[in-house]
Amino acid sequence: MKEAELRDRIADHIEVLENGLVLLKKEKYIPNSLGTKGFIDLYAKDEKGNHVIIELKKSDASAREAIHEVFKYVEGVKSYLGARDHEIRVIVASTDWKELIVPFSRFVCDTKWDVKGLQIEMASPAGINTFPVAVLPITNGRFIAPWHAMCWYLNEDALQKGIQSMEQSCKAKGIDDFIIMVIRLDTPVVSKKEAEMKEAIMQMASQNGMKVKADVELPVYEFVAYFAMQTLSKEKCLDILSSGKEQYKEAQEVILDMEESEALCYLHESVVALQPSFYQDFYEIGYPAKIHDFIENAGHTIQEIRRYGIFEKNNLLLDATIISELFAEDGSTGQRLKKTADVWDRVHMESLRNEVKETLSENAVWRNHILRCLDEIEEEFPTAKIEISVYNPATGVFTIYLTVSKENGILYIPSYYLTVHDPEPVRVYYGGLQDIGQSLPFREILDKYYEGSLSALLMSMTWGGRDERDVDIAEDLGCAYRTFRCDMQEEERSFFAWKDERWRVCEPNDPINMYREYLEKNEKLVRQIVRKILPRDNNGIMDGSSAERILDQIADTSKGKRLKEYYIGASPECDLCGCLLADGKYMVDGSIKGTSAWGIMCPDCAVFCGDGIGWGTGQLYLKDKSGWLLVGGFDEEDEE
Repeated sequence: MKEAELRDRIADHIEVLENGLVLLKKEKYIPNSLGTKGFIDLYAKDEKGNHVIIELKKSDASAREAIHEVFKYVEGVKSYLGARDHEIRVIVASTDWKELIVPFSRFVCDTKWDVKGLQIEMASPAGINTFPVAVLPITNGRFIAPWHAMCWYLNEDALQKGIQSMEQSCKAKGIDDFIIMVIRLDTPVVSKKEAEMKEAIMQMASQNGMKVKADVELPVYEFVAYFAMQTLSKEKCLDILSSGKEQYKEAQEVILDMEESEALCYLHESVVALQPSFYQDFYEIGYPAKIHDFIENAGHTIQEIRRYGIFEKNNLLLDATIISELFAEDGSTGQRLKKTADVWDRVHMESLRNEVKETLSENAVWRNHILRCLDEIEEEFPTAKIEISVYNPATGVFTIYLTVSKENGILYIPSYYLTVHDPEPVRVYYGGLQDIGQSLPFREILDKYYEGSLSALLMSMTWGGRDERDVDIAEDLGCAYRTFRCDMQEEERSFFAWKDERWRVCEPNDPINMYREYLEKNEKLVRQIVRKILPRDNNGIMDGSSAERILDQIADTSKGKRLKEYYIGASPECDLCGCLLADGKYMVDGSIKGTSAWGIMCPDCAVFCGDGIGWGTGQLYLKDKSGWLLVGGFDEEDEE
């Protein structure tokens, strides 16, 4: 059957392509002065009145031309008929998809039009069947998975054994594309993670009355081999895990209720852990923020980067680029973006816009601000070069805690800088968190975002504290993401703030000092947050236990009701964190751990900062309709 016959038969039975289609014209002529004229095989409309361009192909040879034809016809319909993109649909139907499927899949991935592919099957001399064509997964090139493996080694021999085991493990699992970054520790060191684990074990043992040797020395390491691989699909991960029956079954069950990114994280970590695993003297999970801090802030030296698969084949790929991608400075994790671009290069600018959208997918405020700034730069500085650096941790409440409690706290302050070089720096756009006035009390923050549970907030640190509601949480905490501009002309500096959709003159400022001012103005809230979290922070491992449940086990309510002893004149607030005592179930009047001071404490401060409940150390009170009833720490002479 020739292509013309196929066209005529489908025209007579156009419903085989889609219910509700109405044929408007066979061989629809579309003139165009720009050279896109041609004949559309079948021109129809659907039930919603959209233009439907139907391209039919009968052979492999003609199939290769289909996508070129579609582009030509769509532009013609827009030009000749004045149709808009959202009013145009495309149906590509072919008897043979062998040559067509790859370009069609890329076309579907890249286009903004509604596109459908159909396999044509001649059921009989008179009958025609069609079946939807499944689009192939399209690769976007190199994309290093943000879930890494950090292997520590005592010496050179152990390192080489470890690298060999990584190569053998990947070969056995069918992982072709990966890198191993070898880091020489200039001064042999103890693993911080291993030290944290030891400290946490010591504390938990102490709380449970167990004895653990405290003088055990931790090993000192000379090398780290940092493993990362090209992102694998969910199907590829499961295929690898199928070699281990238990791991495969567990993975299938675990990922059922997970979000896509969470499932991929679990699967990639499971693939690395699957036997044969890596030889190492100590192992910990790696991720971009960790390796960035390890290299940039701790000052360790990268000895070499070993490449495999696509990383080895790409001779134009620089080590510096791989390192930048390991740090996720390409915006892939939604936290960091670091890049330069030529304003005149449309490809560079389009790529940058996409990376900004990806990095700030959950921060619409800065995303829209930066995209608008890029438009402004293109208009005012068309020949310039720009340099952008974005840090968007999106850690909500933990932004306050980490900034105040950590030695290098300023590194946790969200900020961005967009510098215009023409050729010298002529303008800098920058963003930070700025005080906006009244904040919600900490208790209301917990009620609104964490179901009233401090434990739920602490649990979020399991994945680094990142919260997709960060912009809303920040505003309820009394600060907001803002954008500013500094124009530079020789020694002169002019500052502007973006407000009400226009630039307004403002006083000089910067992200660090703005956030410091916010912390000072909200000292009470900051103190509450730090007081609530710090005692539960065991070197990065959060104790999420409920203070009230711990006190439930201590309280003797029946004895308290019998004795009927009430605290008279209690302060409305906790002396340590300042939270309202009325918001809690218990109150403690007791001594403060490590001091000679005595104070009124909320349940959290009493459990984690107090000296305990007992005569001479602390009295426990339960809130009832008459006030604060003594239910623990009774006078030893009280009657039973």
